[in-house]
Amino acid sequence: MPSYSPRFPMDPELEALLKSYDAFFEARGGSDEQRMFTLYESRLKGAANSRSINSEALDRAVRKRYPGWVKANIRPSTLPPKA
Repeated sequence: MPSYSPRFPMDPELEALLKSYDAFFEARGGSDEQRMFTLYESRLKGAANSRSINSEALDRAVRKRYPGWVKANIRPSTLPPKA
């Protein structure tokens, strides 16, 4: 699911971070929850280190922006509405 528009491309590392958070969010309560959280945490630390920012601050930013990212990536139905 691409998360960019041609006018506003997203940084690939931040997109991977949002996708890993999405996978963790979707896996909550399931057998993959811990594995997805570990992947998210690993990418979070890598992105924070490469940008010289605090990983907790980046985590808060990801969690705050996640709903908008999901909304921006929802594909409208190609089927016409039923009359």
